[in-house]
Amino acid sequence: MDIIITGASKSGKTSIKKVIFEKKYPYETVFNEPTDKPESLQVESLGYFYLNLTEFPSTFSSKDVNEYDKYLSKSQALIFVIDTQTPINPQCEYLKTVIPALFKYKSSISLCIFLHKIDNTNAGQTDYYKQRDEITSSITQMCKEANLSDINISYFATSIYNSTLFEAFSKIFQNILPQNRNLSSLIDHLANTCGFEKAFLFDVFNKIYLASDSSQNEAQSYELCSDFIDLVLDVSGIYNDPKIIEESDSCFDDNSICSININSEINKDSKNILFLKFIHRNLALIAIVSEENYERNNLLEHNINLFKQAVKNILKI
Repeated sequence: MDIIITGASKSGKTSIKKVIFEKKYPYETVFNEPTDKPESLQVESLGYFYLNLTEFPSTFSSKDVNEYDKYLSKSQALIFVIDTQTPINPQCEYLKTVIPALFKYKSSISLCIFLHKIDNTNAGQTDYYKQRDEITSSITQMCKEANLSDINISYFATSIYNSTLFEAFSKIFQNILPQNRNLSSLIDHLANTCGFEKAFLFDVFNKIYLASDSSQNEAQSYELCSDFIDLVLDVSGIYNDPKIIEESDSCFDDNSICSININSEINKDSKNILFLKFIHRNLALIAIVSEENYERNNLLEHNINLFKQAVKNILKI
């Protein structure tokens, strides 16, 4: 899978790449050097295929489209980053100069707009909706003038200081992953059979989920699962033998499992179990299930083993 990330100077492109895929802390990205040429990062995902993320420099223009053919010809998604903490009009003008040329070159690519550096305050969310309306209007007008009415556009509010960035990449992955419909159907069936309140298929080390069941509270559940992943990785890093991790490149295998008790959102008198079960190397099922259903060990183990094999078959195809 190939994704391009671009935007105006200092919009946060490099920080996004470093935080989500190079595991840098946000404060470590303050003094990033400007990107003056295309920079590609290959990320192993799921153990079956790779993500190629290419950052275009802010000097990229419509004249460079043919020169950047080796990146554009393979890409399924284009992320355009807009810094919401600086004037958006110049950034929209830059967007209008490059997007028509890109989509005339390759019309099948998906356009993802990151309204970046949005905080979690009410004022920040209000600004986000206002800016989104302004940018949507500007892009709609641009598409009309350039005869690009069929562009598939998604909008995301993102920040390197919370889980919104990982959620946005999760949605992009789901959109471009050919197997997503099959995986979603499969995890939906598993959740119904086992009585899960919520279930995700996670690329654990990048905290990106490839599919989830169709129940509600996805954002809230994702944040809980994201914190759980951090806990599991931190504890395993402390107590595992460094030699084993170095030799196998991971302290987990297909049989690794971890669970904790959490309060139920539906029934305050009952307990839920949040558990993580590895499917294959970086890939894990993370689910929220009632204590009663979790105790049906034989049924859970049988269905999860069937799910594991089906996921492997789908991804290999």
